[in-house]
Amino acid sequence: MTSDQPQWVLATDIDNTLTGDEPALRELRQELDVMRRAGELFLILSTGRRLEDVLSGFEREGLPEPDAIIAQVGTEIYLPPFSSGIAPLAAWKERLQRDFSRGRALGFLDGIEGVEMQLPEFNTALKVSVFLDKAPDPHTAAERVVRRIEEADASGEHRVLWSSGRDLDIIPEAAGKGNAIRYLLEYLDLNPDRLIVAGDSGNDLSMFEAFPCGIVVANAQPELHILREAADSEHFFASAKCAGGVVEGLRHFGLLA
Repeated sequence: MTSDQPQWVLATDIDNTLTGDEPALRELRQELDVMRRAGELFLILSTGRRLEDVLSGFEREGLPEPDAIIAQVGTEIYLPPFSSGIAPLAAWKERLQRDFSRGRALGFLDGIEGVEMQLPEFNTALKVSVFLDKAPDPHTAAERVVRRIEEADASGEHRVLWSSGRDLDIIPEAAGKGNAIRYLLEYLDLNPDRLIVAGDSGNDLSMFEAFPCGIVVANAQPELHILREAADSEHFFASAKCAGGVVEGLRHFGLLA
C-alpha cells in the first residue's frame, strides 16, 4: 500500500443495509463524503442491483457516491467515471467467463417446482437469477439446487447464492461479493487489513467469510446468524437497523468518531 492510499476501505451492500432508514442514511452519507473528500476513505458499493439502479439511487435515495461499484452480486465491477451504459471491468469479466456455463446453470433448475425467473435484466451471461418463494419449501428447493451442482461435480464452476428465503442466484464460483472485493483490492493496491464490510442477507455472506471485520445490521436475514459462531472473526452485530447499524458499526471499528 502506497502512502497516498486511503486509511480505510468500506464495502457495503445497499438494499436494507444502507436503505431503510432515511435519516440515518443522510447522516452516514455526510460522514462518508467528508472522509472521501479528505482522501481517508475508499468506498465500495457492493450490491445485487444493476449499475443503472445504483446510479439512479444517488439522487432518488440519497446513496453515497462511491469509488467503485460491485454490481449483480459480484459478477460486475465498475470504476469511475460512472455513467449509464459503461462497460464493466474487462479483466474481471474475462476471469469469470473462463469456466461458467449459463446453459449448464439453467439445467440445475430443471424440474424444481415453483421456480420463477427474475426479470431479464437480472439474468446475464454470468448470472442465473430466480425466485423460489412459490416453491412448496423454498429452503429445501435451494438445497436441492446446491446438491445437484455438487453431484454433477460442478462446484468448481458454479456457486449458489440463497438470500431472504426467496432469491436464488447461480454465478461463477470465482464470483460473488467477497471475491470481487478481493480482486478489486489487488487491482487497485488497496490494503485489505483496513477493510470493513457491511450487509444484511445471504448474498453478503461471502464478504463476511472473506474479511474478518464486518457489520451485520440488526435487520439482517437469518442466513447471517451463523456468523455469530465464527470464532476467528471480529464481526460486529449492530443493535440498529439499516444505515443506523452501519453508523454504529463504523464507530465500533473506529472509522467514525
